[in-house]
Amino acid sequence: MIKKNIYIGWDIGGAHTKYTVSFESKDVVECRIIHCELWKSLSKLEDIIENVNFKYKKKFNIINLITMSAEMCDIFCSRKKGVKSILSLFEKRDFINHIYTKDNEILKLQGFKKYSSCESTNWMVIADYLKSFDKNIVAIDLGSTTTDLVLIKNHICVNTRYDDYSGLNTGELLYTGVLRTPIYSVTNSIVLNKKTYNIIPENFSTISDIYRLLNIIKNKSDYTNTADGRSKSIKNTLHRISRVFGFDYTADNNDTIIKLSKKIMSMHLDQISYTIKSHIKNNFSNAKNLKIIGMGVGRTLIQIICTKNKWKYMSLDRYINIKYNERLCNPSDAAPSCLSSLLLKKYYE
Repeated sequence: MIKKNIYIGWDIGGAHTKYTVSFESKDVVECRIIHCELWKSLSKLEDIIENVNFKYKKKFNIINLITMSAEMCDIFCSRKKGVKSILSLFEKRDFINHIYTKDNEILKLQGFKKYSSCESTNWMVIADYLKSFDKNIVAIDLGSTTTDLVLIKNHICVNTRYDDYSGLNTGELLYTGVLRTPIYSVTNSIVLNKKTYNIIPENFSTISDIYRLLNIIKNKSDYTNTADGRSKSIKNTLHRISRVFGFDYTADNNDTIIKLSKKIMSMHLDQISYTIKSHIKNNFSNAKNLKIIGMGVGRTLIQIICTKNKWKYMSLDRYINIKYNERLCNPSDAAPSCLSSLLLKKYYE
């Protein structure tokens, strides 16, 4: 039997591994997000890779394109060691493996040793894939933990970041997301009805509680663990949020917690909006037909920000008009892995 190719784009993060499968003879992609706390052990990632191998190897040639940001996890003594350890898991299997480098190259993994050149390259795939679609684009990947801002001007990526350090300094990488971000990283106090509510800098609650309570994030996208290990019921969510303010939840303070949550959301939006505005001012002040493309589980927030500022907005899945298996996750939720898969397919076909 002649096997057909499948093209798998990998985005290996510290808390979640995302992979997207595109097929040689079909236009539909299959995107998955799997909880995988890599700072604890590599065994879960190894299991994920083995499951992919078991599922597809009999019928298909498995061709991978690997990107990552998990090399920074503290289970590794250095980023270089992290990259090497992660890539070694793929080398154990009978795959055709490729890595995406900081030089925007797709290279064979076999014999590859320049590990620093593929540290945190997942965001670069977004620029590489989208740069031909429109002249001027700000692509914003607002995920569970971080926000990547990808700047395309005159069909060229003008980001100056080269690693996480430079990304943080340029504001092209924000360490804020819509699920895992601690509430105290947004603000340390809130004034409501002339009363100050101080926020305890402890991991009693995460920003996912805020967006769950306010019905911003859909259940399917609410895929991280809670701070206390309890369920994601509204009652438990209210308990967690009240805890960061130093009081217990009761029915009497229900409305207060909702109002405080709306304040937190507003502050969070302002933080993200400020950075977007700064990049638009510095890079696109005279640009016509600037497109804002939202992706990640927090793309609803990007849409809200764009509506407020009267910017043209579109989600990634609509923008590239991709067909996907709707029983699984939306390609916009797994953007780097999805676009890696499509780039790899284009590279081969």
